[in-house]
Amino acid sequence: MKFNSTFQPFELNFRPLVVVFLSFLFGIVSARYLYGGDMFYVVLVVFSLGSVLIYGILRKKFLFLTLAIVFFFAGNLGFFISYDLYSCADYSSAFVVGRVNDKIEEEDGYYSLILEDVTASGEQIGNVSLYVWSPKEEIKTGDVLSFTADLDSIKIFTLNSFNTWAFRRNITHSCFVEGSQIDLVSGGVRFDEKARMKIKDLIYSNMSEKSASVAYALVTGDQAMVELDVNQSYRNSGLIHILSVSGLHITFLATLVAWILKLLKVNRYINFGITFCIFLLYSYICDFLPSVVRAVIMGLIFIASGLFGKAYDGLSSLSIAGILSLFISPLYAFDVGFLMSYACVGAIYVLQPVFSKYLRKIFPNKVADLFALSFATQIGILPFLASFFSTLNLLSFFSNLIVVPIFAILFPALIILVLLGLLIGPAGVMLISIDWGLQIVLVIASFFASTDLQLSLNALDPIAITLLYMVCIVASYFFMASIRTKYAVTVLLSTLFALFTLLSPLFYTRGSQVSVIETYGTYNMVVESNSGQTLCLGQPSFKINDYFKVSGVNHFDYVLGSAVQIEDAVMLATGEGQAGDFYYKTDGSSFIVEFDGIKIFFTNDESISYNDKERLREILAQQTFDFVFIKDYEYPISKSYIATSDEEEMYADISMKNLGNFTYNFEKKLAWGID
Repeated sequence: MKFNSTFQPFELNFRPLVVVFLSFLFGIVSARYLYGGDMFYVVLVVFSLGSVLIYGILRKKFLFLTLAIVFFFAGNLGFFISYDLYSCADYSSAFVVGRVNDKIEEEDGYYSLILEDVTASGEQIGNVSLYVWSPKEEIKTGDVLSFTADLDSIKIFTLNSFNTWAFRRNITHSCFVEGSQIDLVSGGVRFDEKARMKIKDLIYSNMSEKSASVAYALVTGDQAMVELDVNQSYRNSGLIHILSVSGLHITFLATLVAWILKLLKVNRYINFGITFCIFLLYSYICDFLPSVVRAVIMGLIFIASGLFGKAYDGLSSLSIAGILSLFISPLYAFDVGFLMSYACVGAIYVLQPVFSKYLRKIFPNKVADLFALSFATQIGILPFLASFFSTLNLLSFFSNLIVVPIFAILFPALIILVLLGLLIGPAGVMLISIDWGLQIVLVIASFFASTDLQLSLNALDPIAITLLYMVCIVASYFFMASIRTKYAVTVLLSTLFALFTLLSPLFYTRGSQVSVIETYGTYNMVVESNSGQTLCLGQPSFKINDYFKVSGVNHFDYVLGSAVQIEDAVMLATGEGQAGDFYYKTDGSSFIVEFDGIKIFFTNDESISYNDKERLREILAQQTFDFVFIKDYEYPISKSYIATSDEEEMYADISMKNLGNFTYNFEKKLAWGID
């Protein structure tokens, strides 16, 4: 069959390495939902594999076809092998021995720390997140702790999102323990810990606390020290990616090393070896964060291509980095840092040349390239902003245009001054200049974050995201077809994407729903009315941030039963009253709430006595509730309709025992759950 001149068959110019990476990544991600019966992913996988099969056969791309199918199923296998490592059992009264690493926080008489090299009753387990109350003596990095306690397993998927914090630190269990129960033996400090501690001391000694937390994140990639208001300013202004160690950091480090070695007239092969060792050391100090690993691998490939006289291909280099990372740990496919890093760089390679071509007709070349870079970056990370953060600042394009050039100056200066400060102590005082620069950046970020131009991204569901990526591929130079065909397909897909994004909110209503959120034995309930008003019952925990990410809710309208003032929320007095859509009544730690014709009962008592159980039975017998949640600390049972410490089978229609967190929509039943 011959095609006429008005239509040419398309050709995909993707490299084999790109096919392997994308297939492996897609196989890992889809495995979580595919074998759980999620119909969207069943249809998506069938459509994707069918399209690959048809294209591979018709175009005789058998290598392409084989790689795609083999590595898709390899990704499925990789997911189950890796997930099994986090399917840990709880330990009751286990004798625990572990070493304290440098992730120590001390506040209000307790320590929050991480134990590594842990054994529980003689069994080797992953790291443990440990909370120590009233310790007998100061706990330091390197100390070996031993105690007897209960270990609760960590759920790697919680609130339908990936527990990045636990995954990156290899945490499989959590524990609370009184300091008096701990035996402590002093131990040594590793090189990477010592390096991070010295960097931290140097930065915090010479900079204000807010600027120091940002500077430490820039140097080591550890954002745990960044204060909440600073983090929110960077996030809401679209600048959060700046806090991650990435290609910008590695590029400067490579340039600095190359310049020094060139002055010393070092042989190019020795140059590469020294650069490799420095990159490896820096990755080690940064705890091998995914963005660092990606940037280091790509940097080494770039240097090696020049060393051996080979052409450098960015997409192949990016794919090699991704394949190696996923091979080592397949669950990186769910890590937001990994996904945003690779999507951002991939979008630059795919879209920036296209944008630059047209923008250069309007602007000077350098200005056009800068605009194109910003556009490509924003499109690349857009689906992950939708999935993980739910909102997009419409001014983020401009905030990046202003701040990124400033950081291009601040970061190299920061690295140089940190190195000088480590070598020559008094030189650290010059870090005050970085402090001033970061304060200026924070003012800019706070300004953009304070604007009301925030776009909800809830409409970007998987269908819309798939259409968006299809538009990007067709518009790029990797989709080879006639100009007429490219324009026609791009316009068609863009129209479908726009229509779906604009119209889907008209058919989507959250409806009346209730969410139960558990954090280490403490439960909160979030009630949302059909009109979108939100009420939080109990003391909000840090898991509330995960709820915000998943639900698309940005704040609470009302909070009942909390002793702490919650930003932007009306704090309700206990007793009985009306707040917006909600009628409420409290009795100790028990709550009755009525809204939208629905009546719910909630209690988060940590222990329920026999008399309390009898009182609760009387309440349940005398009144009819649409949803009841009762927390019994000794016998934890959570149900999406009703939960009691006994006779559970009488009431439950969907068992959520030991799952911890879920949302129940009164029209759609279980909206999301945890596995």
